[in-house]
Amino acid sequence: MRPNGVHLHHGLESGHQHGGELAHPLFDLLSAVQASGSIQRAAASLGASYRHVWGSLKRWESEFGRPLVTWTQGHPAQLTPHAQALLARERLLRARHAPQIAALRADLERLFEYAAGDETPVLELPAVPDLALALLRDAAIQRHGLHLALQPRCSADALAALADGRSPAAAFALPEDARAEPALAAPLAVLGGGGFVVLLVLRRTLGLMAPAQALPGGITAVVEAGVRIVGRPPGSSAEIVWRQLCRREGFAPPPPARIEPTHEAAATAVAQGLADAAFGCEGAAAAQGLAFRPLAHDRLLLAATAEAATGPAFAPLRSALADATWHQALSALPGVERLPAALVT
Repeated sequence: MRPNGVHLHHGLESGHQHGGELAHPLFDLLSAVQASGSIQRAAASLGASYRHVWGSLKRWESEFGRPLVTWTQGHPAQLTPHAQALLARERLLRARHAPQIAALRADLERLFEYAAGDETPVLELPAVPDLALALLRDAAIQRHGLHLALQPRCSADALAALADGRSPAAAFALPEDARAEPALAAPLAVLGGGGFVVLLVLRRTLGLMAPAQALPGGITAVVEAGVRIVGRPPGSSAEIVWRQLCRREGFAPPPPARIEPTHEAAATAVAQGLADAAFGCEGAAAAQGLAFRPLAHDRLLLAATAEAATGPAFAPLRSALADATWHQALSALPGVERLPAALVT
């Protein structure tokens, strides 16, 4: 075990971080060198001197006992294979934990606002991680006086929290044939029995994502070529849809090379070369610059009890859902279409 442990810090600074953003001087430095191919340009992008950046690289190389950057006169600076692997894994860790990082950041921001006398109301929402919901959270606090506290959950847990009364609202993803899944049938039956309303329905395009030169032609190509594919947690909407698609093609779902909890983490694993392909939403593929082959759809729903949805506590949420700026941001998300709200089926 290393004598130096990881210490996490937070502070109030100008500007805002989003998602899984975390600052660390080593990874900021490696990213800058990788992006620029030059220590001089990396230093300029970081607002530091060449001497400072060079000294930092040497200190980290001494700490690890391995070179991190190769560079000779007249040639671009390049990360060593070890540094490339280190940076890829750090990016994946942040993508994997982005929902929790964002939730903690929002809680800390509320804490500091409370310290300054701000008592903006809070609505806690068990929710499957999704960029559309993150944008809704931003709209709610920026323009509608509501802290929408997204509590990261898998779809089955979020749905169950609403169905059994532990939460007055929840956001969850459902495959198009959701009632055929035993884990979803019971809570959906409760919601379909009355007393609940759907406030938001988004249709999301799902498919295969991979680098353009290696995008599989379909499920058969994935299975027969032995593609290292990223899996999703059992019972998630994406895992259910993938399983259904494989069976329709006459295949058992191939064993995943790794399992990642979100669409964004799955796409990051592929983009960083830690897997060959993944099945997930189009928006996650686009964010990582991956090619995408559409295969299916699912739905993201925000539902609530009828009593809560019409009450005064939900008025800011209803206002945020009608926000024109949020609608514009939503329309820019690849593979996302807003549908009329309806009963959960």
